[in-house]
Amino acid sequence: MKSIHLQKMRLLIIATLFLAIMLGGCINGHNPTGNNWSNVRPISFTTPMDIVAGYSFPGSGSLKGTETSLVCGNYNDLESVAFMRFTGLPSVGTFHIPEAYQDSTYLNLVLTRKFSESRNPVEIMIYKLNQSWAADSTNLILDSNLTLITPQSYTIIDSISSSGTQIKIPIPIEALEQWNSDADTLGLTLAIKTGEDSYIEIKSLESGSGPKLRFLYRTNEEEQTEKKYEQYCTQDSYRIDEATAPILTNQWILSNIPSSRIFLYFPLDYSLFQDTEGNLLNEIQLKRMTINHAELIFYVKENPYYDTSTQYSIRADRLNDSLDINTAIAISDDQVASGITTQSYIRGDSLTVNITPLIQAYTSGDKENYGIVIRSMQELKNYGKIELWHFNDNSTPPEKQPKLRITYTPPFL
Repeated sequence: MKSIHLQKMRLLIIATLFLAIMLGGCINGHNPTGNNWSNVRPISFTTPMDIVAGYSFPGSGSLKGTETSLVCGNYNDLESVAFMRFTGLPSVGTFHIPEAYQDSTYLNLVLTRKFSESRNPVEIMIYKLNQSWAADSTNLILDSNLTLITPQSYTIIDSISSSGTQIKIPIPIEALEQWNSDADTLGLTLAIKTGEDSYIEIKSLESGSGPKLRFLYRTNEEEQTEKKYEQYCTQDSYRIDEATAPILTNQWILSNIPSSRIFLYFPLDYSLFQDTEGNLLNEIQLKRMTINHAELIFYVKENPYYDTSTQYSIRADRLNDSLDINTAIAISDDQVASGITTQSYIRGDSLTVNITPLIQAYTSGDKENYGIVIRSMQELKNYGKIELWHFNDNSTPPEKQPKLRITYTPPFL
């Protein structure tokens, strides 16, 4: 009996190993949903989209005060002002800064970008803020509480590296010796503005290379000890003029300041999904089909900001409910479900947006196709703007019409 039992156990182990080998053969690196004995392989197609509706509308959002860059500019009729608070300064009346120390009295900034529409050097002005403030509510800061402390503008002449270029802005001695403010007892807050039609981007405290204030000083004691103040700011943020992007029925514009998003609706042509022999997939096969990858291809009409060293970051969201597609409206965040973010560079004249989970949801029947909202993930973080060729613009060349590219694997059984 014992011998028979052992023989059965051996047969069971052999059968289990054979089954494991068979199942392991079903997975192929080039065909993750197919198998090695069938002819099921991923199929791809690229097709123009039959777009029924599409327009631009204003986005919504607010600064959190934790951005890794500070935006400072006066561009496209919108002003952004950077703020930075420094603490731990010596008490007013207990120190002085000799005039000979002026060269070592400066604000150190790391710039990642500068732009001037006239191609002239960018000018920077430094102000002192006489008001309490919080990083996530800079919209409450009033210009009437800003006092200009630099008698002359600081001019940025050198080119700026995208990885960061340091500049040192001289700060007047008098402004530091009388740094305190009755309205803000937490420290000294400096504000930065630029000249017209220009902007700069500054690494913030959250980036690890934020604004730093440095100066040498002497105490007012008899020995007049020389000391050094050199500290990063303890808080920074920026304020952007309130503005609402327009609703545009014949333009597709992705913009960060002010934020502008895109809506489009196109019915999915299910006749494009076929098996390896060219037969149309039926309803059950469509539900079981795997979408390996799906993306929208747009062609760029205007791109004043993004280059081969500056990434765009775009997300396609799925609309949760039906809209009157004949009426262009602003779509709120609670009307969409978040999709996948696409991060890439614009090389050439096109960009892509990943919509794989959306197409999978439509073909499986899990979700209804009510349309897609495309938004930049850099809203309010820079002056980035991209205009895409619109599907209903008579001037759009035929080869610039948007396209849909899908790779899918039909079900084996």
